[in-house]
Amino acid sequence: MKPCYKLKVEEIVRLIEAQDLKKYWVAEVAGVHKTTLRRWLKGSIQKVKEPHLHSLARVLTTEATQIGEFVS
Repeated sequence: MKPCYKLKVEEIVRLIEAQDLKKYWVAEVAGVHKTTLRRWLKGSIQKVKEPHLHSLARVLTTEATQIGEFVS
C-alpha cells in the first residue's frame, strides 16, 4: 500500500488565496480533476497519495509537509 497523507485544507486554501490562483488552474497543473480538488478542499476526500500531495505542493510552491501530514 502506498503512503497516504491527510491534507491541511486551511493551509492549502490560504496558499491559493495568497497567490491569487484559480482553483481550476491549480487542479489542472497538479494533474487532478477540478472536482477532485473541490472534494479535497471540502474534506470529502481526506487522504491523498504521495504523488498527488507532491504535485499540489509543487503548484503551490511550498513543501509537501506544509500542506499534508503523513497518516499511513
